[in-house]
Amino acid sequence: MTMTESQPLPQYAQSERLIIRPSTREDAPYLQRWWNDPIVMDAAGQTDGMQYDDDDMEAWFRRYVDQRPYARHFVICLRDSANTPIGEFYISGDDRPGCICFAMLIGEKHLWGRGYAREAIRAYADALFSGCSCGAMRLDVRRDDERVLATCYALGFEVERVWANGRFQTMILTQAAYELAQGRTNR
Repeated sequence: MTMTESQPLPQYAQSERLIIRPSTREDAPYLQRWWNDPIVMDAAGQTDGMQYDDDDMEAWFRRYVDQRPYARHFVICLRDSANTPIGEFYISGDDRPGCICFAMLIGEKHLWGRGYAREAIRAYADALFSGCSCGAMRLDVRRDDERVLATCYALGFEVERVWANGRFQTMILTQAAYELAQGRTNR
């Protein structure tokens, strides 16, 4: 099965500390700040940040959020009284059967190193794999990002391929590898 616009993906996921929910226009100031920050965007290879202004944000919401039957872009929020946004989780289509590609970031730098990225991936993987609509998740990672790689390996990701430029690699997390890494078995 190829993931298409018409196929529903989990629209909500949560963990002990986090909520992953569809992006709204109220999230634009957070997204714009994160995307324009070279330090935050460096992991994605955007060493100068993305330099989005208000018009760019409006165009982005029209293109990627408005009029979509199912969300593909989500905001990661703390489970606090304000559901404070701390990052983003983006699902892109994948032309390989039964798979999605995703990207994510924790945009609030003061929260780096506290396990939020791992928890967000785990929460979304739980929601995705429990629905049996997908059997694998892919993520492109910089090969020199030791923290992200350690998170991926701890969750059960494996290297699928190294890019020709040698700077990035594609990691894959199958449902079976995820369940094994989480100490679960399919009965």
